[in-house]
Amino acid sequence: MRPPLVRYFPLASLAALTLPAAALAADPANETPTAQLPAVVVTASKRDQALDSVDGAAYVVPAETLRDNQVENTMQLGRVLPGVQFSESGSLLFPVISVRGITSAQDFYNPAITVYVDGVPQLPTFAAQQLVDVDRVELLKGPQGTLYGKSAEGGVLNIISRQPDDTPRFRASAGVFSREGYQFKAGASGPLVPGLLYGSVSGIVGDAPGRLRDPVTGADGVGGSSTNAGSARLRLAPAGRPWELGLSVSGECTRASQDAYVPFDDVHSREAVIMPGIPADRSDFRQRRCGTSQALTGRYDFGGWRLSAMAAWQRLHFDRDYPIGPYYSQQPERWRQQVQELRLATTGKHTVDTTLGLYRQRVVQSRDYVNDLYVPLSANALTTGSRNESESLAAFGDVTWHATEALDLSAGLRYSRDKADIHYDGSALNFSTFGYDAFGGSGHTRGNTVLGRLAAGYQLTQAWRVYANVAQGYKPGGYNLAPSSAADAEAYGKEKSVSYELGARYAGDAVRVGAAVFRTDIHDAQLYVSDQIGYQHLQNVGKTRATGVEFDAAWDVTRQWTLGLEGTYTHARFRALDAGVCAGCDDNRVPFSPAYLLTARVEGHFGTAAGELRPMLAVRRVGSQYFDVGNTLRQDAYTLVDLGLAWRPRDRIEVTAYVNNLTDRRYRTYAFAGGALGNYAQVDAGRTVGVNVAYEY
Repeated sequence: MRPPLVRYFPLASLAALTLPAAALAADPANETPTAQLPAVVVTASKRDQALDSVDGAAYVVPAETLRDNQVENTMQLGRVLPGVQFSESGSLLFPVISVRGITSAQDFYNPAITVYVDGVPQLPTFAAQQLVDVDRVELLKGPQGTLYGKSAEGGVLNIISRQPDDTPRFRASAGVFSREGYQFKAGASGPLVPGLLYGSVSGIVGDAPGRLRDPVTGADGVGGSSTNAGSARLRLAPAGRPWELGLSVSGECTRASQDAYVPFDDVHSREAVIMPGIPADRSDFRQRRCGTSQALTGRYDFGGWRLSAMAAWQRLHFDRDYPIGPYYSQQPERWRQQVQELRLATTGKHTVDTTLGLYRQRVVQSRDYVNDLYVPLSANALTTGSRNESESLAAFGDVTWHATEALDLSAGLRYSRDKADIHYDGSALNFSTFGYDAFGGSGHTRGNTVLGRLAAGYQLTQAWRVYANVAQGYKPGGYNLAPSSAADAEAYGKEKSVSYELGARYAGDAVRVGAAVFRTDIHDAQLYVSDQIGYQHLQNVGKTRATGVEFDAAWDVTRQWTLGLEGTYTHARFRALDAGVCAGCDDNRVPFSPAYLLTARVEGHFGTAAGELRPMLAVRRVGSQYFDVGNTLRQDAYTLVDLGLAWRPRDRIEVTAYVNNLTDRRYRTYAFAGGALGNYAQVDAGRTVGVNVAYEY
């Protein structure tokens, strides 16, 4: 039987779509165009494009909305992005981002949703990061393979930084919150040479302790993290000239005590699970991740075209030590990435708008893995050292023909050549002889991929637009980035997907609505398999299909109050699943994909004698989901309530008080089956109460 809320989803979708009609009926003057606000522009489509003209599900969240919802890092974006779930799979190194039944939990190292910062792909172990000096966040749902290539089956999340200009700006904030947490942020930007050279600098220092206690060492705050992050930017843009150059550098270091779990059936436990017999000096949860990024950009406008170039570098290293079952695991990794892109796109609106580009990405990962056994005896169980390299070369093009004033027809094509190489060696304890068996391997794989996209959009009226699109996506073949046996020298194959979407969008003066139905078919799905701790491996397991409906609506009831309603219902299941992975699981639900997401919002913005006030209330309902392929580890549906009030007593001062998870609902964010050792879970930290004070000019 379907959950009760699911029965009402079609009704909720219909109600959202009828909001514009109700608004028009109530106010016939809406038939006459009135003064319009500046169009919201989205750049994730790799050319400046009005949000209302995008023939697909697209969202833009400005910085003020992020602040009002206490979104300080990428893992908190689920509060403001409709139909998207963010969680962690053990630690911040492996975020799980799920949208439309596509989830990165199926392959932690090669997610189906990729995070970009100013158009630069972030390393998968750096997708969870602080939002430093952000102007807005853009999300394109559905496969974006023709523009972004691999790992964009579920969509693309692009974080856009604030660009320095002739206006001097400064903002500093300080906040404290539950569990003795705090965060300090400051940023400044403006002209260094007016009309020529501009710069900005920003920094963040914060600590977010967890809610667990280490039963052996007695340490509190387990499961939390502390972070230092900063960025600097130079922009050379001579006034009146058609070109500009940019340089950006950034870095972030995080110390954490993660990879800590509680028993699956005891979500209220405040003690991390540590097996009896683990020595005290091997009972700490320690993690340190540091990354740096640099990017050079340039652009030149000429005759209705823009030529853009980008070269970016990213380095990341982390140490990860933690007790798990009878083991103490140490897993340091080092990452290097180089990205270059050359792009030519039309500017403004022409009869035919075009985007053409060349792209290269090279990633090198090295990893050591030491798994020491302490119960029932002390011995090294596994030691490996590995090096993986991958490279993608691509050419892409996207064309939109404005066939009439109302009709747009689009097509995109991308050719990619991917290669991957691995070399590793190691030794494993033989539990029969108590000697060591050496293993190792090397391999290389190559593959070519051609992706296509077709879309059509029709402007029914000035406010109404309908669209349809078909798009392909893929994840390349390769090798396990955490090899633990000789079998890991065998490459897994490419994962392929095709998505279909029909949607409508209404943008009126007081009402804004979007709705879509979608279906995504994945073939040769890549999935981690095995319940044995430390020995999971990737393989192609079969097919999945996700179908669903989604909507988002906002109604400015008065000049001061706005009501919002967002919902997604997703039916994501395996099809033709390899029986060796899970016998009889062909129709099981895809893990980490909630059956539905529903959010109701109330937002206010009005002046009083005491100053400007911005109250906010959000109620989010998250449907049931599973954490494993066998559908044995289930999190039931739950409801979260967030409250906030921003008060601006003066133009330059703002005070915000908030309560997230008002009812202190405890729910699992991640879980896994440990075989004979039992089942384990990570649980949300619970209610968070905080206050921020900000000064800006």
